[in-house]
Amino acid sequence: MRTIGTVELIWNMVRSLWFNRQLRRYLLQGLFLGAVLLLVASSLANVYANLVRQGMAYGWDFLWRATGWRLSVAMLEQGLNDPYWWTILMGVVNTLALGLLCILCATVIGSSIGLLRLSTNPMLRLICTAYVDLLRNVPVIMQIYFWYEVFKHAPMERQALSFGGVFFASNRGLYFPKVQIEAGQGLLLIGLLLLALAALWLAFKRRRPQALLAVAGLAVLYLLWQGNPFSLQFPVLQGFGFRGGHRLPVEFLALFVAITIYSSAYVAEIVRGGLLAVDKGQIEAARALGLRESTIHWNIRLPLAMRSALPPLSNQFLITMKVTSLGAAIGYADLFSVVSTSINHAGQTIELLALMMGGYLMINYVIARAMHFLNQHFALKGHGAGAPAASWLSRLLRRQAKPVGR
Repeated sequence: MRTIGTVELIWNMVRSLWFNRQLRRYLLQGLFLGAVLLLVASSLANVYANLVRQGMAYGWDFLWRATGWRLSVAMLEQGLNDPYWWTILMGVVNTLALGLLCILCATVIGSSIGLLRLSTNPMLRLICTAYVDLLRNVPVIMQIYFWYEVFKHAPMERQALSFGGVFFASNRGLYFPKVQIEAGQGLLLIGLLLLALAALWLAFKRRRPQALLAVAGLAVLYLLWQGNPFSLQFPVLQGFGFRGGHRLPVEFLALFVAITIYSSAYVAEIVRGGLLAVDKGQIEAARALGLRESTIHWNIRLPLAMRSALPPLSNQFLITMKVTSLGAAIGYADLFSVVSTSINHAGQTIELLALMMGGYLMINYVIARAMHFLNQHFALKGHGAGAPAASWLSRLLRRQAKPVGR
């Protein structure tokens, strides 16, 4: 009898807990999470057992070993004796440098093309339409190979194309002056940069323009006290090649041009779609209120179009960053290429693949969060369907209105 009473008590407790909706929801989620963690743990244990059975190396000690090979392209110094962690970090830097530059230039070019596609000039519309249709329908890997061959067949360094005696283009890349910071000035310059960023934040966020004047005064005093902390090192032709300055190799240039124009075609369509999504009633209302066309364009049409264009733009920026991995096809040392080479030399396949996936995850997550912040900033806030636009127009009219004398 005592056993039956205990079982009945336990059953009543379980039934009461199960019919508690909030507790049941958390219980099911906890069970699902536990099942996922158990599956991951069993998979890792299975991988570890296979590595031990086959005598394969595992662990993270290889990150501190010297690579013994040099990257074909490196934004910072990298040599034979540098460890794997530094070499992989240079791959991340190369990916970021290429991806962010492509995103910036594709946004500027694509936005211009998108605006021109809505022009009243039929010739401009035809040229921009042909640009978009051609580049969107040709695979990006073919465009990369095309531009790679174009830059490879540029003149040799002895016959390099000169642009004002400052920039030189050859079949080895683009040479340009190198900015050198005098010894002992780096930390002070970093401090000035942080002050400038703080001043910009105060000027535009807190409406304190005097902060910019204060930082400008500090910079002038610093230059008067220390002298010029910068110097330019120009590339000079010596023998069969250039010495000094910086060099952007043909691999970087081919990837930059191909990915930029490929992504700009998609950005152009996104911007054009955002402009066409603006309600014509808002534009007609602004014209009825007597606002100038330039004011309507910059203060009404573009902000409303940006609200519609930002979500697809975020997706396109993520795609642009991922497309940089195609640089391995022409020998550009991005994160994917560096990790692939490291796997062949170190043999730490699982660890290196985890590092590569983690690197791409962090890069794209930061971009996604930044675009989410912009999307929230440009979003119109209000309760009714016409309330946001009405309040926006009222604020704009108050700024445009001039005081009327009595």
